[in-house]
Amino acid sequence: MLAQKIFQVAVALSSWMGGMISIHAMPPQFPVLANLSDGNYQMCSQPPPQSWQQGAGVCLVFTKQGDRIEGYYGYPHSDAFVCLRGTSRATQVSGQGYLVLWEGAPWEKPTQPLIWDKEQRLRLEQAKLVRSSAKSQSEIERILFQKATLDVRSFYLYNSPKMTSPKQLCNWNFQSTFGFNS
Repeated sequence: MLAQKIFQVAVALSSWMGGMISIHAMPPQFPVLANLSDGNYQMCSQPPPQSWQQGAGVCLVFTKQGDRIEGYYGYPHSDAFVCLRGTSRATQVSGQGYLVLWEGAPWEKPTQPLIWDKEQRLRLEQAKLVRSSAKSQSEIERILFQKATLDVRSFYLYNSPKMTSPKQLCNWNFQSTFGFNS
C-alpha cells in the first residue's frame, strides 16, 4: 500500500513539473492467501472495474478464518459459480466444491477430473450426485466434488467484496440433511 501511495505522489509531482520526471508503471501486487487476516474478501482475475460492475474476469468471494476458506468461485453477473471450502496455502485453495444443478439444466456426474473455468484455474474431482428430498420444493440436485483445487495466482485483491455474500449462495448443510447417490 505504501508503494502505491508513493507511486501516486510521484505521478502527481511529475504532472506538476510538466512531465519532466519519468514514471514507470508499478506491477500489481498480488496477495498470498495465507497472509490475509481473518475476514471477508473478493479476488478476481482482472483489476477492479471502474464501472458499475461488481467484478471483472472470474472471482473468488470468500470468508477466511485461520487457514480455512469458505465461499464461491464464479463469474460476476451470472449464475455460473462453484461453492468451495477448504484450506489456503500461498496462492491455492484445496478442499471440496459443489455445483447446484438448476432445474431444466441436467448434468451427468463427471467421471474424470473437471476443469471448470475457461481460465483453467479450478480443478474438480471425485464427484457425487446429491439429491434433496424436500417435499415443499422442487428437487434440488448438486454435484459434490470431494476434491477441489483452485489457483488464484495473479488474482487482484479488491478493497472489499462487491459480489453477493457466500452465505447467500452456498449452504453446506445439505450434506447432513440429504443422501448421496453415487
